[in-house]
Amino acid sequence: MNELLRYIWLHGTERAASEWLVYTILFLVALGSVIKSKLFFLRDVEAIVAAVVVSAIANLLIFLSAVLPNSPLLGATGTLFPSPWLNGLFQSLCIEAVVVSLVFGLLAGTVRSASDVLTLMTYGISKWSWAVLLALLISFFIND
Repeated sequence: MNELLRYIWLHGTERAASEWLVYTILFLVALGSVIKSKLFFLRDVEAIVAAVVVSAIANLLIFLSAVLPNSPLLGATGTLFPSPWLNGLFQSLCIEAVVVSLVFGLLAGTVRSASDVLTLMTYGISKWSWAVLLALLISFFIND
């Protein structure tokens, strides 16, 4: 029992802090941003057009970062599978969702202040906090 307590005390945070936790938090921030900005609920044409343009530009940049020759995001052999680009695709798409939601919220009027921006970005974490705790628990026991 003493060794178990000593191990948990010494290595608890490095066992719990894993990709499971980071991916869960990123996904919840992106999902909460989309919901809180009312991206799929409001019909503000100018805001939707701006969100689509920002999304298209972001997707084009993500795509170009993978197909350009000699890109540092390609694998060591110059291939796409496996590569840093592929490993970072989920994070890039989550950040893109937050930026698109922020642009839409600013133009549609659902985001009016810095406080609204913080609310937009933390809404998913506060609404689904059980998912963060579940990811923390899973990562504590599954972490390599």
